[in-house]
Amino acid sequence: MEDKAATINITLEKNYDSEFCGSIPLHLVNLIQPHGMLLVLDKAQLIIKQASENSEQFLQISLDELLEQPLSTFLSKEQVDEIQAKIASQGNHGKIPYTLSFKAKEKLIDFTAIVHPSEDYVLVELEENTIKSSEIPFIGLYQHIKYITSLLKQAASTAEVAQTAAVELKKLTGFDRVLVYQFDPQWNGIVIAQAKEEDMLDYMDLRFPASDVPKQSRDLYFSNPYRLIPTRSYTPVRLIPIINPLTQRFTDLSDCNLRSVATVHLEYLKNLGITASMSLPLIINNKLWGLISCHHKTEMNPSYEMRSALELLSGILSAQLANKENEKAIMLRAQLRGIHAQIVEQLYSSPSFAEGLMSGTPYLHDLLSLTGAAILFEGGVWTSGNTPQHQEIKELVSWLRRNKIESVFATDNIGKDYGRSKEYKDIASGLIVLPINVDQGEFILGFRPEVLQTVSWGGDPNKAIQMEADGKTYHPRNSFETYKEIVKHTSLPWREEELEAAAALRSAVLEKIIKESY
Repeated sequence: MEDKAATINITLEKNYDSEFCGSIPLHLVNLIQPHGMLLVLDKAQLIIKQASENSEQFLQISLDELLEQPLSTFLSKEQVDEIQAKIASQGNHGKIPYTLSFKAKEKLIDFTAIVHPSEDYVLVELEENTIKSSEIPFIGLYQHIKYITSLLKQAASTAEVAQTAAVELKKLTGFDRVLVYQFDPQWNGIVIAQAKEEDMLDYMDLRFPASDVPKQSRDLYFSNPYRLIPTRSYTPVRLIPIINPLTQRFTDLSDCNLRSVATVHLEYLKNLGITASMSLPLIINNKLWGLISCHHKTEMNPSYEMRSALELLSGILSAQLANKENEKAIMLRAQLRGIHAQIVEQLYSSPSFAEGLMSGTPYLHDLLSLTGAAILFEGGVWTSGNTPQHQEIKELVSWLRRNKIESVFATDNIGKDYGRSKEYKDIASGLIVLPINVDQGEFILGFRPEVLQTVSWGGDPNKAIQMEADGKTYHPRNSFETYKEIVKHTSLPWREEELEAAAALRSAVLEKIIKESY
């Protein structure tokens, strides 16, 4: 499980990231899920300008009695003053949590609230406080978080961190299945850890196409700490009036946890055989690295405290995954720096730089994990290991010159860009290029052979989206049975650390050439 790089970073010929799915404006739906209510206030006086239709059920007052009323009609002066003070200090950023007591029909109703200040208005999400005897108290959650954090810190690898998280989060939350899901460079995701009930399908190591989590959904994870669907069998609730009176547009619900879900995603959950789901982002270096995905066979609505604990744990898990990835990178960089130093020493003690790179121990192959290499310099061609024929190398160099490859370039599927290379895919499906003098056709080339790899998908990715005859309505795939795809014309991927080593070696070679010229 540990060496996932070759699997995760494999380059697939087909792009499964759907532009159609990625273009749907999910934030302008004007609908929320019914387990909470939503109010839209003006910023100056906190007057209620929009409200979800189900506010009547929560507050037992009509929308006519609610709309155009100041929030102070329903909250104590102290609570209103606190909201205004925090909005003033927060600006238009962040989410402010509260416990608010609404006065309605001579009684107080306690809500957990999230206040979102924006430039034009204030959004208030409200969920009624209903304490269940089965819920873990705050001190219990704190103890669980500390315990899980200590386990994550003890894990020895990325895979172990992820698996520990899946197991412990399933215990903590009671969800039937918890998956840790990592994105590949093309935004397909692979399940790298799993904890589940015995009667649920096994998704371990399966890949899911990028269209399952399209671009606009991925982007929203940066503004939402989690995405919760307590039940897929809900009836969406409208905002009234439909058009926001403050902007004359639909209200932007990007940051709202209550935002309603696209019908196609609810259908997707049905096809998965689950009723409730919750997903949390794993963000590393300001990039969406993966997701924690929680599934339940029946309706499930974790408490606000539990959701907050999961939000905190997703951040802790992200940090621990980043630590393990950084540890691997540091160790590889140290190893490559040692090899680089020895090669540079050989470079300066050899009659020519080509001999310094191609002979001795270690040499170019060791630095970049090559099975073949070629150097073209001052009209000469030097090769070592398994390489294409000299004429094929010269034709490849002509292509590199035409495409003005002037900095380190690497691909694990050269055949995708340069079709003629497929004739020698067994020798050179992967290519790394260190340009010396592009105009003169002088390059250092490294080759890696084709490695046939089997990708196991959770359902046929070619059937991820099924369009109806109108060209507008679409459905998700209805089967998640394992579908195997053989990836051809592809080598093992080039690691970032190897590209850095290649750039450093190129600089050393150019420096030696310049010194010898003067």
